[in-house]
Amino acid sequence: MGEPLFDKIDNVKRVILILLAGFFFFVFGNWVLSITSPDEGKNLDAALGMLERKDFVVPYYNCRYRFEKPPMFYWLTDLAFVGFGVNEFSERLVSGLAAVGEAILTFLIAIEIFNPETAFIASLVYILFPHNWVEARAAVPEMLLTFFMTLGLYLFIKGRYVLGWLSLAFAFLTKGPVGVILPVGVYLLWKRDLRVLNLKGISLFAVVGSVWYIAMIYKFGFEYFYKFFLYENVMRFTGHKSIHPYPWWYYLPIVALSSVFFLPKLPSVVRGWDKRLNPYLFWFLLVLVFYSVAKNKLHHYVLFLYPPLAVIFARYVGTRYIKVALSVGAVLMLGLFAYAYKLEGERFVPKAVPYIKSFEGEVVFYRTENSAVVFYSRRCISRMERVEDIPQNALVITKEKHLKELGDYRVIVKGNEFGKKLYLVELVR
Repeated sequence: MGEPLFDKIDNVKRVILILLAGFFFFVFGNWVLSITSPDEGKNLDAALGMLERKDFVVPYYNCRYRFEKPPMFYWLTDLAFVGFGVNEFSERLVSGLAAVGEAILTFLIAIEIFNPETAFIASLVYILFPHNWVEARAAVPEMLLTFFMTLGLYLFIKGRYVLGWLSLAFAFLTKGPVGVILPVGVYLLWKRDLRVLNLKGISLFAVVGSVWYIAMIYKFGFEYFYKFFLYENVMRFTGHKSIHPYPWWYYLPIVALSSVFFLPKLPSVVRGWDKRLNPYLFWFLLVLVFYSVAKNKLHHYVLFLYPPLAVIFARYVGTRYIKVALSVGAVLMLGLFAYAYKLEGERFVPKAVPYIKSFEGEVVFYRTENSAVVFYSRRCISRMERVEDIPQNALVITKEKHLKELGDYRVIVKGNEFGKKLYLVELVR
């Protein structure tokens, strides 16, 4: 661990190198794939709708209220739209920059215990978790949430409690209560210091974090409170509403696959455990157990466990190893870009959207839905479950397996959407 990665490198240069590596692995090429469905299209339709209506309080998706997510991701994405226009680069920029910021925070948190060289390696290990590559290029709030949670935790560790609670207010506005529960829990495990319950900080959190929620409850009453706080948080966590009911071990293969570059070091981690890593292990385990206990699971929920995992691996990764891992990771990333480019040419959405935008009649979904089409077309598209409900002369978007239910039809466009074959057809009546 004593050999320097670069001769006479200082922390400023380390940060610059982290930024460069972060841009390549987290931002570069985020425009290769057009927007995917379901979450990206829903989030971006809500964000762009706010900008178009100049209403930054109430989010909509497909011309209906969208109560599932708070607004912070929408607001920051609107800033990207204003700065860079409405395109795939700006649509995914918030997640990419949040991931780059997370790499910097991994460096800063690691340096609390280890030397700058090991902390620098920790940031590079974080950058080389492929799961982060994917989420940094997705227009979803999870990477932004992770950044605000980690920033809040770091500020708590530095004794900046008021600023820490401000960051958690932003996390609360990004995804809700989980943005507060986990970082406060990690801090208490790490420091066992109740000074984090700072009155000024909690008061600032209450003001900043609650104003938008109060406005929504004032406008929609119990309907909003039930949908977001009870349904989206309590019921989905406990399994009373089963949306993604995966087994308790669901996250183990995900984390293992994302650690693929560093799994050869796992025996060294186990045999030569450094007790200084205990706080990072507690952090990792708290996040893993919290989400494993939850009845509903999605792969990107656990992004908050990657910073401590990066610090743990960094303690046992030498400079020669990290150089090889960076080289292999860069080649793999370029290969993924080539695959994404090929995939884009076969996709349904970029083929269908020009027809849908130019069509003057009604367009409907039949027994399926694609939020990317909604976002790109900038129109309301109803979902029909019965053929007889489809309006005369409407264009229909449906899956291949439902085509025979439509009777006579003419295919306008067909294409793949990540395992599903979708068709845009005109009924012949």
